[in-house]
Amino acid sequence: MARTDFETLFVEEPLLAFGEGKKYTDPKMGLLAYGPCLYKNRRAISSSIRLGIIGSKSTIALAKKWIGRCQNKIPGKVEDSLLFQSFPGFTRIFGCELQVLGECIEILTRAEIEQVVDIGNFRQRVKKAAELFIEKLSNLRMREPRPHVVVCALPQEIIDSCGLERRGYLTGPPRLTKREKEILEMLEEHRRVGQTTLFPFPEDEILDVIPEASDLRRIIKAEAMSLSMPTQLAKPRTFKTAPRGPSLQDDATRAWNFCVALYYKAEGYPWKLVDMKHGACYVGISFYRDPRTLKNVKASVAQVFTHTGEGLVLKGGRALVDRTNRSPYLSEKVAFRLMTDVLEVYEKQMHQLPTRLIVHKSSRFRHEEISGFKEAAKDVKLMDFVTILNRGIKFMRKKGIYPPVRGTVIKIGEEDYILYTKGWIQYFRTYPGLRVPTPLEIVEHHGDTPLSILFEEIFALTKMNWNSAGFCIREPITLAYSREVGKILAYVPEEVIPRPEYLYYM
Repeated sequence: MARTDFETLFVEEPLLAFGEGKKYTDPKMGLLAYGPCLYKNRRAISSSIRLGIIGSKSTIALAKKWIGRCQNKIPGKVEDSLLFQSFPGFTRIFGCELQVLGECIEILTRAEIEQVVDIGNFRQRVKKAAELFIEKLSNLRMREPRPHVVVCALPQEIIDSCGLERRGYLTGPPRLTKREKEILEMLEEHRRVGQTTLFPFPEDEILDVIPEASDLRRIIKAEAMSLSMPTQLAKPRTFKTAPRGPSLQDDATRAWNFCVALYYKAEGYPWKLVDMKHGACYVGISFYRDPRTLKNVKASVAQVFTHTGEGLVLKGGRALVDRTNRSPYLSEKVAFRLMTDVLEVYEKQMHQLPTRLIVHKSSRFRHEEISGFKEAAKDVKLMDFVTILNRGIKFMRKKGIYPPVRGTVIKIGEEDYILYTKGWIQYFRTYPGLRVPTPLEIVEHHGDTPLSILFEEIFALTKMNWNSAGFCIREPITLAYSREVGKILAYVPEEVIPRPEYLYYM
């Protein structure tokens, strides 16, 4: 007989702060009503965001036309105006305009593109394509005034020739994660039956996980940060008007996501969380494999977020691997060094040490990790170490067709809880998704903060994704993009200290 007496609690939807400290739960409506949050220590963008463009003759034209469209209103879907809100125009939202600088346009000539396409070896072809973009970025770095953000408008020929196995460029099938396979299967099914989604996938997120130009993107991002040039990579379809009928993403939603990302990369500040305590430092610890090595050697990475939402990235040392479960972990020495670096960059950014340190990890903590972290943070008064897993446990409502409400917490063990960060959303009065959502599982906590507060913080950090204007993401931002950040860091040379600003990894 199924158990039905689980202990539950509910986490309220967190509020976001926008212009003049005004509050709202939905990023789009908050930006529309109050404009972006202007926070001290952040540069106020007064008149315009300067953009450069790198691309072929055709993709540059597409990009310029799309950026021009984003200056004005783009209608949403009339049949569901709350989920698919109209984009009112960049200036209307952010109080400044997008300015494409004529002197900051770099053309990829037909000869340059063909020189890449004609390379027989796949990896050399990707490397050459990346070098071509970096060369153009280097040129833009010398221009005055410099662009705030460079849009890399990828020509379709580059995407096609730098794709993966589906076009026969590799000798073996690409190794995809379970999540990547799920997204690919979902996309293929959507395309086959003409299915759309209530929360369409952001173009940049799709670019990150499907086997098209993924490594090219990561190499460009890794090299661009050494030039101090924030970039926005996009395919030709990003700039084209969506045809009538089913589409992965409507024009208005695409404009929202594109423009919020540009604003943040230009050092704007779209929104922040209302209830985060001053002095809190949130750290996500994860691991990645260096693709340049023959062995499955993993390194560590820390994603750091301040109470304001400012994102920072730090590359850690090599990981060890548990022989019993093959799970990576840090030695006490490496853990100490990584946390020391975290606190140093936090103090440099915030001009003080944190008063509380919260560490999220996607695997269980070992004694030597906690010991190293605590020794490095001995001057921090409060510390919490939390393990967040994705083990596929799901619950269904006893009645009705919808999944549990977003914010539902269910106790399934003595120190084991699941938290629904995706589910039925009161604000939309529906579940904006297709499949049964999988909750997060909080399985381990070392520290004195009440669990209810930890749940609220994890929940709130699902609303701090400035790579789109979506209502929320599934994981807290401390862990959400850890895999992709690691893959970018893998292309940063060992002797180079990567830039910490999160905007270079988006």
